[in-house]
Amino acid sequence: MRLERIKLHDFRNYERLELSFPPGIIVLTGANGAGKSNLLEAIHYLSYLKSFRTARDRETIRFGQPFAVVDAHLRDDHDRPFNARLVLKGGKRHVRLDGNDITRFQDFIGRLHSQFFFPGDMSLLTGDPSLRREVLDLELLRLKPPLTPVYQRFNNALKQRNQTLKLVYPRPNVQSRDAENMKKTLAVYTDQLVAAGTQVMRERRGLVNVLNEQFKPLYSRLAPPQGESVSLRYYSSVELEPDDGVQEAFRQKLAEAQTTEASLRYTTAGPHRDDLGFLLDEERDLRRFGSQGQKRSAALAFRLALSALSAKRLSDNPLLLLDDALSEMDDERKQRLLKLCRQQTQVFITSASSREVELIGPLANAVYRVENGQVTRE
Repeated sequence: MRLERIKLHDFRNYERLELSFPPGIIVLTGANGAGKSNLLEAIHYLSYLKSFRTARDRETIRFGQPFAVVDAHLRDDHDRPFNARLVLKGGKRHVRLDGNDITRFQDFIGRLHSQFFFPGDMSLLTGDPSLRREVLDLELLRLKPPLTPVYQRFNNALKQRNQTLKLVYPRPNVQSRDAENMKKTLAVYTDQLVAAGTQVMRERRGLVNVLNEQFKPLYSRLAPPQGESVSLRYYSSVELEPDDGVQEAFRQKLAEAQTTEASLRYTTAGPHRDDLGFLLDEERDLRRFGSQGQKRSAALAFRLALSALSAKRLSDNPLLLLDDALSEMDDERKQRLLKLCRQQTQVFITSASSREVELIGPLANAVYRVENGQVTRE
């Protein structure tokens, strides 16, 4: 995948911008706050229909303006061109692919393949499990768009089941007068939850197992020679082996949780409670025992593993977006990361450090300076 040209209209601090890019490593340099990350954010929007910095689209529209536009001309690894357009207006997102309006998420996700690293990505290791679940689910939807209705069914069943639990138990451990009738409704939502949730857990477990095969060697290439190893593991309160026993194990887990659910009044087991673990030398939790350098390397290796998996499954190398990825890494790790970047079709790297730009420069195909919403190629 290559981004050949992008146009921005009132996106963040860009009033009007049109840029063309070569393949290979592209450096965006300039002072902090100049707009380097804004450019990567625009590309990210075209990949996921969301920002990696804010949940509010309004914040991405230039101050005082009614809407923002992101236009891109791309070409996949089979040399097939396509155009993507996103308009953010009035709290809504309007998407077009090759001139055709797109109204369903599953028809868009996965068309513009990209993987990104930004400073907040460290929360992959240190943040709430919901962040790690979201990354896994987004990747599954990119690789398998038909899973979209499965996730919709699961989320709906979970919402309805939790609401019904509160009707059965208006107060902790206290049943309502109509509890017996409401329990019949609860059983219906439990069946729906088990059916969709089982598929979600199976898919996530499979994804993590396949990702781990990519992740472990990539981390080793970032780490010092004969250094530590890091691996991935999917954690679930439901027994996920054997495969044909997952559905019954999930149902049994919910049955065992009835007393707890009567007290808490929400669903306590299922894919919405699972987690992704990063293990140091196969046994210790990297989040607790790893150094900052090890954690940053793990987050980067995870993004590279997602990129490698996309390239393998979709026969198309994703764009790689690295926002301030080299900071807080020693020079040897930086060099090893850049060596891995050279294997990608197109990589965007931001840096405010002139020393880092000098380090990347010999490997870069282009360097762009960003200043106050203006971008010039050096």
